Order: sequence, then C-alpha cells, then structure tokens
Amino acid sequence: MTQNVISSSGVEFPSMEIEKLRDGDVEAFEKLFRRFFYPLVAFACHYLDEPKAAEDLVQDVFVQVWSHREQLDPGRNIKTYLYTAVRNRAFKYARHLRVREHYRIHHIASAAAGDSPEQQVMSAEFHQAFEKSIQTLPVKCRTIFCMNRFDDLKYREIAEILDISIKTVETQMSRALKLLKKQLHSFLLLFSFL
Repeated sequence: MTQNVISSSGVEFPSMEIEKLRDGDVEAFEKLFRRFFYPLVAFACHYLDEPKAAEDLVQDVFVQVWSHREQLDPGRNIKTYLYTAVRNRAFKYARHLRVREHYRIHHIASAAAGDSPEQQVMSAEFHQAFEKSIQTLPVKCRTIFCMNRFDDLKYREIAEILDISIKTVETQMSRALKLLKKQLHSFLLLFSFL
C-alpha cells in the first residue's frame, strides 16, 4: 500500500513520487515544485514584506531539496518539511535584514552623537565580532537566540513554533548567552573601562 502525503492544496502527494525524486526523476521534482511553489511563496510573505525575496527564498529551498534529494524520507510529510524549511530561511533572512539595519542605525547614531573615530571603529569591530560569534553557535542554539533577540519572540512563542518545550528554549538561550559572553569577553572588558 502506498503511503500518501497531503499537499497544501488538499491533493495527495504520493510517497512513491518522493521515491522517484530521490532517484533523480525530474518529472517528480517538477510535480512537487508545481504543487507547492505558490503556497510556499504566500507563506513566506507572512514573514517577509518582499514578494521577490519570498520567491527567491522558496526557489532556494527547492534547490536544496533537489541537491539533497537522496536524503528525503518517503515516510516523512513533505509538506511539513517544505514549510519548515521556508519558515527557517525566512527567519534567517529577516534576521539578517534586522541585524544589518540595526548596525546601520547604530552607525548613524554613533556618528551623529559625535563618538570619536576610535569609538566608532571599536563599535564596528564589536558588531562584526558579535555577528561572527552568533554564526558559530550551534544551529538550534543560534535559531532560538535569534528568534528571541532579533525577532522579539517570547520563549513560549519560540517553543510553539519549533515544537519544543519552553525548558529547552530556556536551556538553549542560557547556552547561547554563555557562549557569546565567552567569545566576546575581550570586548566586554574593554567596554567596561570606557
């Protein structure tokens, strides 16, 4: 008996199509793409205000699906997989834009406040080190930290979105803060003397 996966349109997407896709069947990939592309773009638009960016993001997810097709699990719900991948990429993209905008605003404010050139350089170096430090966090830890600090989501909301316990969110946040504090220790010491 063939196991089926329900698509966003209510039409079933057979697991045998996933098997074909795993084997490199372009037609199976095209069926998957046609069935889910526009619903996923609409979903991504809930997180992004840019329809073009949403389309690009969804295309990237499909490129990733094709590139890693051998790893697809025919027993897993492909719809859930696709929506989760789009949501995660949308969060990452939105977070990147917010970090960039925050840095730009901070830079303008620092210049307007008359910070010395040395302070401006130190601030820029700190922000660069901070961004690099965030990227070195373990994936789950980084995701939770960014959802809380950049997306302004409460622990309860993060737990609900990621389908994990609030305690897990608390643990991962604590871990992220400890790791960031350790990596940015020299900056924290420097700023404490200013």
